[in-house]
Amino acid sequence: MSKNLMYFILILIIGTLIGALIGKVMYKLFPRDSTIKEMLSVEIKPGLQPTTIDLGILEFTFGAVIKLNITAVLGLIITAIIFRRLIL
Repeated sequence: MSKNLMYFILILIIGTLIGALIGKVMYKLFPRDSTIKEMLSVEIKPGLQPTTIDLGILEFTFGAVIKLNITAVLGLIITAIIFRRLIL
């Protein structure tokens, strides 16, 4: 992989994490029955179910889940736009 592609992927991951963090903070700030809080609580969780390999004395569990909410997706989109404008 080229260095620019790896840098781009890293920036997108960081932007998604920042967006998710902002979403969690905003979720705590709004009142309990607000529509915005309800919208921020919706998550999409694509991933692989945990698979366990038992070797008798050693056991491995593999699995991966990505939790995406609206602010994480917005963070991803915003960082992609900023990255493209700065690089291209």
